[in-house]
Formats: sequence, structure tokens, C-alpha cells
Amino acid sequence: MAAPADLVAAIGARIAEPVSLGVARIDADGRVSGSKLVLGDDAAEAFREQCRTVLDAIASGTPVPYSGGAELADHEFFVIDDRETLEGLAAVADLRDSIETLPLIRPADLDLTIQLYAVAAGTDDRILFVRRANPRIPFGTGRFLAIGRERLTSVGQPVFSFSARFDFVVGDGWVVVLDQPAFERVLRQVGLVEQNVCGWIEGITRHLPMPADDVDQLRKVALQDSRTWRRLREIEQRGHLAGVSLDQVRAYAASVGLDPDAVVAGDRLRFDPAQRFSFLHLLNEDLYKGQLTEKLFEAQRKIAAAVR
Repeated sequence: MAAPADLVAAIGARIAEPVSLGVARIDADGRVSGSKLVLGDDAAEAFREQCRTVLDAIASGTPVPYSGGAELADHEFFVIDDRETLEGLAAVADLRDSIETLPLIRPADLDLTIQLYAVAAGTDDRILFVRRANPRIPFGTGRFLAIGRERLTSVGQPVFSFSARFDFVVGDGWVVVLDQPAFERVLRQVGLVEQNVCGWIEGITRHLPMPADDVDQLRKVALQDSRTWRRLREIEQRGHLAGVSLDQVRAYAASVGLDPDAVVAGDRLRFDPAQRFSFLHLLNEDLYKGQLTEKLFEAQRKIAAAVR
């Protein structure tokens, strides 16, 4: 994982260089089609200032690993550099290099079909600042918008504005995530989840068999729920189920107070969508009982303890 100081240095160096603005749509097959907007000097400086705000958040924040159970807290950010995620995000990351050659779009042609916009900072080895949420069109025809300090003018057409924040930042071989839901929505839209979910589920079924109907239900849930697919991915990446038997799964379930029959039926795992979190927490070893209170706890972040 890239060190925060290195990230701050890389981002800071690029912000001082020229910036470009692109907007993009993502089709049903995950293809990203982008266009470039011409920026005036004042607009370029405004976007540069937003990039500086991101830089400050990273400089003062705490990096955390993007694990199966991780949820961003205030002043935290993910640093992601695994190949699978970077390859899945390539359609968006490619805007870093292609933004200067994208076809131009007029401001008048901006509409709510645009699904993300990105500011590329730098001339070489650019840094890409990405915002997932649609640019807002908050004023309707006939309403009023304050201009300057004193004068009001009637708005005769929808006003297209950009949010003063970014959801994630893309560099060379790394991604910094500031807004987890927005980032994961992009991952679904570009197809990372759909393309990989069957392989992630095989991280379970190649070692512990599961009925085909249960596998299909698990796949459907994972396509809709980020907490499910992230844990499936972590299980597959860890590979720890290779030496685990169904008897061990039953014993673990009983030890943390779960009904073993709800997880294992005969010689197969059981998956109930209504109990998906218990099922995945169990297989990912995320559950434990407090030795003092015997209360059941869920481990949010899995970090192996150093043996001394």
C-alpha cells in the first residue's frame, strides 16, 4: 500500500500543474464514454482548489485497508492497489491519459445522463479526481439565482453545477477512496462485481460444496449488496477455506452461538439470504465471543497479529 506521505507528495505536485475537466456516461455494459469541457481560468482555479481540499483530507486523515468488513469512518480513507480492483476500474482510470483527446462537449449539452465527472491534474503521470454523483441541476425555469453581490436575475434554463468535493482519486497504480458508497457504485457500474462474483463464490464452493440454488441466490445478493461481495472477495483472496471441513464450520457456528443446522445441512453448506451476514461472517472468521462477557462480536477489520 502506498505510503500517505508519498500520496500527498504525488498529488500536491500535480495540483500546481494544468487541470482538465471531463464528464462521462457509463452504459449498461460498463463502457465509459467521456467528453471534455473547456475551462476558463477562473473555473480551472476553482477545481484546483477542490483538489487541494482533497489533498488536505488525505494529509490529515488515516489510511485503512479495503477489507471485507471495512466501513469508512470520519477522517479515514481507503488506499487500494490490488490488481483486480485496478483492472476493474480501468475504464474510468483511462480518463487520466485520454482526457486531453476526448471530444468536446458544450456546457449547454450537459444533462443528468452524465454519471461522473473527473478533473485530471498534471501534464505527465496525471492524477484523476473523480466525482460519482450527478452534477446538480437545482434551479428550474422561472426561479431566481443570485448573481454577484446584489443583483438577482431570472433563470431561463436549468443550471448545471458541480459539487465541491470528489469521491475518489486515481493515480499510477493506486486509488484513494474518500466516499465508499459512491466508489462501490462505480465498481458495480463498470462491471467489476458482475465479472468476478462467480469466481469469488468459488472461493467457498471449491472447498465447501453448496447446492446450485443456494449459489444462485448468493450471486444475486452479491450483485446488489456491497457488503456481501466484499466479504466474498476477501474469502477468495485469503484462500483459508482450503483446509476447512464442514464439521469445523458446524463447530465454529456452535461456539459463537449460531445454529449449525442453519449453516450446514448434511454434506452441503446452506445459504439463506435473510441470514447472509451470519453466513459470511462465519466463513470469513469475523465472529467471536468475548471471553469476559460471552457476548458475540463482529470483527470489522481483519489484521493478523504479529507473533512475538
